[in-house]
Amino acid sequence: MAIKVFNEKEPAPGKDFGKLELYAIAVGTVIGSGVITLIVPAVKMTGYSAWFAYLCAIFMGVCMILPYFFISSTLRVGGGAYSLLNGLGGPRLGGMYAFLCLTQCFGLSLFGTSAAAYLGDIFPALSSSTARIIVGVLLLTFFYVVNLMGMDIMAKVQKLMVWLLIAALLLFSIIGIINMKLPVFDVADPNWLINGWGITFNEKGLISGGFFGAVLLFIYSCNGYYALTGYGRNAKNPRHDIPLVLLACIPTLIIVYVGSAIAAVGIMSLEEYGESTTLVFAARKLFPPAVFGVFIIAGPIMALLSTLNTSFAVRGMDVSQSCADGWLPKWLGRENKHGAPSTALTFFYIIGVVPILFQMSIVVLTNLVQLIVAFFMLLNFFGFIRMPKLYPQAWKKARFHVPNGVYYGCCCLSLIVSCITIWKTCLSLSPGLAVANIAIIFVLSVASFIRGKSSKDVVIRTSIWSGDEEEDERATAMNRATVEKILVDAENA
Repeated sequence: MAIKVFNEKEPAPGKDFGKLELYAIAVGTVIGSGVITLIVPAVKMTGYSAWFAYLCAIFMGVCMILPYFFISSTLRVGGGAYSLLNGLGGPRLGGMYAFLCLTQCFGLSLFGTSAAAYLGDIFPALSSSTARIIVGVLLLTFFYVVNLMGMDIMAKVQKLMVWLLIAALLLFSIIGIINMKLPVFDVADPNWLINGWGITFNEKGLISGGFFGAVLLFIYSCNGYYALTGYGRNAKNPRHDIPLVLLACIPTLIIVYVGSAIAAVGIMSLEEYGESTTLVFAARKLFPPAVFGVFIIAGPIMALLSTLNTSFAVRGMDVSQSCADGWLPKWLGRENKHGAPSTALTFFYIIGVVPILFQMSIVVLTNLVQLIVAFFMLLNFFGFIRMPKLYPQAWKKARFHVPNGVYYGCCCLSLIVSCITIWKTCLSLSPGLAVANIAIIFVLSVASFIRGKSSKDVVIRTSIWSGDEEEDERATAMNRATVEKILVDAENA
C-alpha cells in the first residue's frame, strides 16, 4: 500500500474571514438561481401551498446537512470537503472524492450560461447566441481573476454581491406581500393544494406534481451552505464562528425564500403565469421599469454570480489539497503569490468555458453530474459516523455537543434525506445520462484506487484539527491503521 498518512500541524488562526465574511460566503453559496427559477414551477405543481413547500424543504435541507453543524463546532477543517472526508472517512474515500471533484467544473459553466441567459431575456441587445457566449465567458473570466487575487479579495466581492442579493429579494418579498390579492394562507381554498400532499408522476415516470414533489424540487436550493465548513483555514475563530453562521443561514433562508414564495404566489394566479417559469414576469408586473432593471441585476444575477464566485473558491481548495497529498499531479496545485491555487483555477476556468462556447443547454449541464453530487452525500456519511470515535475529547468539549446516540441518529437522518434526494435525482435523469454518471463514478473510483495502490507520491497530510495535537495525532494513527488493514485484507484476498 503506497498511501502514507501524516498529521499537518495546525496553522495559526486565519486573518481573512470573520463572521460577516463567513456569512456572506455561506449565503452566497446557497442562494443561487433556485429561488428565481423554481418557485413558479412549484406553484404549478402544488398551488398556493408552494410557500409552505419551500419552508418544509428548508428544514429537510437542515436534516440533510445536520452533521456539519456538530462537526464544525468540534473540528477546524483546512482543505474543503476533500479534507473533511479524507480525515474522517479515511484516505480511500478521500482519494475517490479527489478524482470525482474534477467533474464539478461543469457547474461553473452552468452559472455563467444561466446568468447570460437572464441578461439576454431582459436586454434585447444581449439576446443573440453570440452575445450570450461573450457574456458567459466574460463572467467566468471576471470571477476567475477575482479568485486568482486571493481569498481576501474573493470575500470582499462576495460581501458586496450578497448584500445586494438579500436587499433585492427582501424588496420583492415586502412589496409582493403588501400587494397580495390571493388567499395563500387559506388551506381550505381549492387552489391551495391542487395535487394532494404526495407526489404525482407524468407518463414518463418523472415527478410532475404534488406537495412533496414541490418540496423535492426545492431541496437542492436549501443545503449548499454546508460548504462553509471547509473554510476553517482562513477563518479567525472557526470552531466558534462557522457553526453559528450555519445556524444563522436557517432564518435567512426562511425570510428570503419563504417571503419570495409568498409574494410570488400572492400577486399572480396560475393562469397569469401561463408558460412562464421564473419570477421575472412577476417582478416586471410588480416594479416600475427602472426598479425592475435594478431587481434583475441585484437579484437573479447576483444569486448566480455569488454562487459562481464561491464555486471557484471551493473547487480550488479541494483540488489544491488533493494535489498536495499526491492524488492529482503536483503541478495542478501550484499557488501564486496571493496563495491562490492558480493552476487549478485555470484548469477549471478552461473546462468551464468550453460548454459555454459550444452552447450546451442548462438542462444537460445540470444533469451531467447530478448523480455524482448525490454520491458525495453517501461518501460523507461514512466520515460523519466516525467523528466521535476519532476525536472523543474534542467532541465532549464541542459547543454543540449532544449524546452520541443523538448524534448518530442525526447522521442516519441525514443519510435518509440524502437517499430521498438521490431517488429524486435518478427520476430526473434519462437512462443515458444515468449510465454516464454511473460510468464516471466507477472509472474515477477505480483510478483513485490504482493511484493509491501504485504511487509512492500519495502522502496524506490530514488538515482537520481539534485544537489538541495529541488527539489529532491519535486520529491520524487510526487512519493509518485503516490503510494498513486494507493492505492486509488485499494480500489475504
